[in-house]
Amino acid sequence: MPDGTLILGVYREGAEGSYGGVIRSTDHGRTWSAPIPIGQEAKLPLDAETDVILLRDGTLYAALRSSSINMHYATSADLGLTWTPVRDIGFKGHAPHFTRLRTGEILLTHRVPATSLHVSRDECRTWQGPFVLDTVGGAYPATVQLKNGSVLAIYYEEGAGSAIRALRFRLKPEGIEVLEW
Repeated sequence: MPDGTLILGVYREGAEGSYGGVIRSTDHGRTWSAPIPIGQEAKLPLDAETDVILLRDGTLYAALRSSSINMHYATSADLGLTWTPVRDIGFKGHAPHFTRLRTGEILLTHRVPATSLHVSRDECRTWQGPFVLDTVGGAYPATVQLKNGSVLAIYYEEGAGSAIRALRFRLKPEGIEVLEW
């Protein structure tokens, strides 16, 4: 974070339900706070796999998975100390991962449907997609923008004989263009 705080998304599943959260470190990762829950009060099935991104106005935005309902989100105006109630993001998705491109767009990769991507061009207020990256149910997809502006997505197949997969693409106004290696 701008003040040096580290934030890590976490989640909890137990008899009391499932929900997301974050832990924070203000000493470069030597010690971590107790988990700060996100969505616990909602009593929704948020088996969360929480990921967070810092928006341009300093707000943190957290995405939380659900195996049975749409993904949800919450925001924090105080670098993760407190969170708004969770809200429906508008689409299903598991294992959310955020990347901000140098041009400002925010990518949200996830599993379901298959291995997919949503794009926000307005700081997570609206989402374009899903754009299917691969027809396999890719587990824990993650992206990084390369020096040439293209985006590298890495994920693994689930199940017996699974493999690690990679895909390179370029973001276009209407979606994505898959690139050759």
